Amino acid sequence: LQMPRPRLLLADDVGLGKTVEAGLILAELIARRRAHRILIVSPAGPLITQWQEEMRERFGLRFRILDSDELKTIRRGSELGANPFDHVALGLISIDYAKQETILQELDRSHFDVVIIDEAHHCASLGSSAEADDSRRRRLAEVLARKADALILLTATPHDGYDPHFASLIELLDPSLVDGRGSLRGDAFRRHLVRRLKRHILDPETGEGMFRER
Repeated sequence: LQMPRPRLLLADDVGLGKTVEAGLILAELIARRRAHRILIVSPAGPLITQWQEEMRERFGLRFRILDSDELKTIRRGSELGANPFDHVALGLISIDYAKQETILQELDRSHFDVVIIDEAHHCASLGSSAEADDSRRRRLAEVLARKADALILLTATPHDGYDPHFASLIELLDPSLVDGRGSLRGDAFRRHLVRRLKRHILDPETGEGMFRER
């Protein structure tokens, strides 16, 4: 929140509440009048509904799920040729719907105060080994990174063992942190990274771990 443009990789372990962390950041940015137009990008299916419910029940934020039917409804209620994304303050969209060329072009013509990308490891740049779907997700992430003041990436698996893949996620947050060869420039990226594992979560009274060892 002290950053002029909050751009973070929330990479906490599974089950530690990344969705709620992101919601806390959103609520604070809204309270400070720094966030009016917010887009959340998530894999399709139950995760979309989970995001909608969590934001409504915990933070009172009512996000609209932007599927083809919803966008048609917005277009019918707008002037001819209007960009539907310009008429939504709080939107939720699936990553595989958003990566479609026509939708991507409309996103590229809009702007957001905050973009959240869940399961962001799907947007890493995989180089020449990338399949078509991976490449389109990466292109979507690059467009949204340019079109957002604040960017929050969520993933429990930020590093798959290949440094260039991890560096490509950091590049979405701040291209200056990566050199021209796909490698990180020093440790400056750490100010953008939040990474806690279950073993780091301790009972404040006893100092013992809150999660059992597997």
